[in-house]
Amino acid sequence: MRLHGSLGLILLCTLELFGARAFLVQPSIEQGESATLVLSAKGDSIKFPAIEQIDGFTIVSRQSRQSIELVNGSVTKQLDHYFTFYPDHDVTIPSYEVIVDGKKELTEPIHLKFSQKVATSSRKEPFSFEMKVSNAMPMRHEGVKLSFIFKRNKNENLVDMRFLKPTLEGFWVKELTKDNPHVEGDDVIHTIHYMIYPQKSGDQRIAAAKIDVARQVTSREMFISQIQWKSIVSNDLTLHVKPLEGVDLLGDFSMDVQVDKKDIAPNEALNVTLKITGEGNFDDIEPFKLNLPDAVVFSDTPKVTTWMESEKLKGEFVQKFAINAQKSFEISPWELRFYHPIKKRIEKIVTPSQTIKVRGESLVAKSEKGVAEEERAQSLPLAVSWQMDGRSFALGFGFAGAMILALSLVYRFKKVKLIPRSMQQKALLQKLLKYQGKNEEVDRWIEKLEANLYGGAKHPIDRKIIGKILEDFV
Repeated sequence: MRLHGSLGLILLCTLELFGARAFLVQPSIEQGESATLVLSAKGDSIKFPAIEQIDGFTIVSRQSRQSIELVNGSVTKQLDHYFTFYPDHDVTIPSYEVIVDGKKELTEPIHLKFSQKVATSSRKEPFSFEMKVSNAMPMRHEGVKLSFIFKRNKNENLVDMRFLKPTLEGFWVKELTKDNPHVEGDDVIHTIHYMIYPQKSGDQRIAAAKIDVARQVTSREMFISQIQWKSIVSNDLTLHVKPLEGVDLLGDFSMDVQVDKKDIAPNEALNVTLKITGEGNFDDIEPFKLNLPDAVVFSDTPKVTTWMESEKLKGEFVQKFAINAQKSFEISPWELRFYHPIKKRIEKIVTPSQTIKVRGESLVAKSEKGVAEEERAQSLPLAVSWQMDGRSFALGFGFAGAMILALSLVYRFKKVKLIPRSMQQKALLQKLLKYQGKNEEVDRWIEKLEANLYGGAKHPIDRKIIGKILEDFV
């Protein structure tokens, strides 16, 4: 008992004597494990150095702890700073300068031992992390199930886990429901699933994912307990994406058109709804057009809704039109072409034509109208006939001038409105892809749009500038 008491007294005296020191939570680590340097000092005023990296390895986290001791009626403050980093080789940690109560204190250099992880038949790793896909050779826009499977030994007492999925640039991503952890033998298995949809053909690489796990460890320094983080990295994958020839849609769709009435009065509004349902890449469906030369047509922006159902991307596309007409007209069929992945062929669906009757419209046969005007012209005196011809010439000249002015305005309007302000970024990307490789500015805008849509970036998109660039191609 006397011996133990003496050792305890010596240790306390040693702790009180130091002004500043440095030590490692663990003097050696394995591949994937984090290292933590501790700078510790006692005094009333303590200033530690600003450390951003150690031997080229970035500091990933910082923590501070402060304790107050009362020894022989004297109050002493102890401050500890923790610096965590992930080395991949042996590291010699240099001496650092700490200012304690106005005096400069230098810590001793420390050597950190790093070792590669060695797999042996007698030793099973406590963690494993794997990435799998349901199909390594999909077509563009075809859904692929991406699974992340993390296994940990059930005897490992983890404090925290952080999953860092890859960026998945070039893919449209939908998260599926997470599986509840379950036990298989000595392992607890965690699984996360995503559905990814490649937006480009060719080889598309999926970078490795990472899971950081935290364990409570005790260092060889007495009274020190620290959380140690360890990174477990998965494999990476490459998808060989086949091109989608002839169409830009993949899935199974059905299309229907509804009109609220088939018989209207002149200038009475008619509402038309075009609806597409099924499964596939609904976000790539282009807005439809309705051309009626003898009517005024208003069209809204299509509303697209998608959701996951049994690992399939279901959706609905709805576009509404309002029509105002004074004479009967016909709504021509709309057409949608897409590649059917099960039938492995391009299919086409067409809506039926719709005939709309306008009540009370004036119907005069063209031949009868022509005969009446000809007889009237022959019965007029020469002076009156000349006057009518002059008036017709003036009216015709004025009409022609108005038409030329209108056409020039339409042309100018068309040039400015090549890219409407309301055009969605995905539709804009599809439009620009037609001119990829023909203009450096177009290529730069394509990169920004792809980063926004598939990489989570937030580049500002100036549709007016893009419209001016595209004027050279139309």
